[in-house]
Amino acid sequence: MAATLVLSVQYGASAGTPADSVPGIDLISADNYYNTLSNRQANPITVGTNSYEKWIRLKITATPANYVQSFMVWFNSTVDTSTTLYFTGGYVTYQQGTTGPSGIANAVSTAWTSSTKANWDTAAYWGTGGVGQYTKYLVLQLAVGATAGPGNWTQQTVNYSYQEA
Repeated sequence: MAATLVLSVQYGASAGTPADSVPGIDLISADNYYNTLSNRQANPITVGTNSYEKWIRLKITATPANYVQSFMVWFNSTVDTSTTLYFTGGYVTYQQGTTGPSGIANAVSTAWTSSTKANWDTAAYWGTGGVGQYTKYLVLQLAVGATAGPGNWTQQTVNYSYQEA
C-alpha cells in the first residue's frame, strides 16, 4: 500500500489547533489556516513587516507496509523584489506564530532548490502505527521589505518529498 499524507497547519495560542487537508498556505497578517482570495485580501502584509509564521506539518493518513521517512523540502529559486521567504524544518514543539522577525524560520528559501533540498523531518514513521501521526514542523515566514511594491506576491511553490518502503 502506498503512503498518503495531507498538509496540516497548526495555528492559534498555546497548543494550537490543527487544520488538516488544507489546499495551500496563505502568508498573511493573520494567524489562521485559510487559503482563499478573501483571506489574502482581508489580511494583507504591510510593507516593512512580516507575515505570521506558518507552522506546517504533514499528517500521515496511510502508511506503506514498512515506513515513510526522510522528508525533504525545496522552493522556487526566486521571490519578488524586496521580499524574503524564510523557513526552518524539523521543529518539534509548536509555538503560536508571530509577525515579529522569526527566531525560528531563519533560512533563506531561495538557497534550497530541487538540486539542493533541505531536511524537513528525518524521523521514520512505521507501518500502521504511523497512521494519524504528524511529521515535525516546517515553519515559514515572509518578510516584506520597506521598498517592496504593492499588490499580490508571486505564488511560491513549496515542494516536498519522502521515502517509503
